[in-house]
Amino acid sequence: MRRALALAAATPLLYACASTPAVQGSYTLDRGPVSYDVLKAATDKCKAEGGVIQLKSGYDERELSNYQCRIGGGK
Repeated sequence: MRRALALAAATPLLYACASTPAVQGSYTLDRGPVSYDVLKAATDKCKAEGGVIQLKSGYDERELSNYQCRIGGGK
């Protein structure tokens, strides 16, 4: 009985850990078309936070939300 209660209590914690991104603090950019000025501003903001802008693998480079700011191991 105790094992069942312990497992039931731990299950939400396991799901929370599984959904946590591998790179803490990384985020996807806002929606909209990419322009030089918008991408430059996003790059500067990301760089100030210690990250780098990367295009998600296999995505179209013309949509801003297809880019992400990877912080902490973003190469």
